[in-house]
Amino acid sequence: MLCENLKPVAVIVSYQPIIIDLVCLIDSLKKQGVESIVVDNGSSVCDKFAELRQICQFIELEKNLGIAAAQNIGIKKAEEKGAEYIIFFDQDSKIDQNYVGSLSKDFLSVRQYDPKIATIGPVFTDTKHGFYYKVIDINRFGFRKKISPENYSAPFATSLIISSGSMIPVDAIREIGYMDESLFIDYVDTEWCLRAGNKGYRVYVGTSAYMTHSIGDKIVKFLSFNIPVHSPFRRYYRVRNAFFLLRMKHVPKFMVLREFIFNFIHQTILILTQKNKKKEYIHSFLRAIKDGVLNRRF
Repeated sequence: MLCENLKPVAVIVSYQPIIIDLVCLIDSLKKQGVESIVVDNGSSVCDKFAELRQICQFIELEKNLGIAAAQNIGIKKAEEKGAEYIIFFDQDSKIDQNYVGSLSKDFLSVRQYDPKIATIGPVFTDTKHGFYYKVIDINRFGFRKKISPENYSAPFATSLIISSGSMIPVDAIREIGYMDESLFIDYVDTEWCLRAGNKGYRVYVGTSAYMTHSIGDKIVKFLSFNIPVHSPFRRYYRVRNAFFLLRMKHVPKFMVLREFIFNFIHQTILILTQKNKKKEYIHSFLRAIKDGVLNRRF
């Protein structure tokens, strides 16, 4: 059951979604007393959206504006509806029948001793192998620490969580600010969490709500590295946005340096291994560096 104190609205960003998965998520949320707002980022499957329009607030964008812009559109629509809390989901998120209530319980337990809670997210487990994903905590100098969530029985503070499955009070969004639309897709949740910390807010991981996640089949194993095979389009934003983060005062410089190094390593491995898209990866890499150095935000 949903905690009566909270009034969340779900914001789901979609792009070329598998309709049945999205319908299942919306139905599950409805059974838990949560209304859904779906913001579609210019998908080409618009002929299949009729069912979605009947079961949720459906916002269809003419083109792909990026996850940050789509989330902001959903947030503002939720605000118009009087929502006090936002829960973000991906189009393929899968939750159990107690997910919202469990996350709400953890949120309320934290708020009793910390009114400056910016957001709280679930514990993630791997769908194939059953292991727990580590939580990344970054100190003010940018040094990383990996936290094993299975070692905690109560919500704990960290510096970063991913947006999928997370709950954010609307009041916190108004004070911290909306998502940075210039980032388009990569580092959006990272930047927002670090901005929240810079404004005196704290980020938490709950221990009652769980979500499954899989890194997928498209992985390149190269020496000791396991590299997810993202498209050249996606890699462009990953590389370019690191330059944007470097200019942000609230983002630790050592963290960005690490991103530069690993972006270079990952891009090199993809260029060497993805023979059929070698030219595309080289082009996206060079264009990302150029646009990042010139601070081109579009």
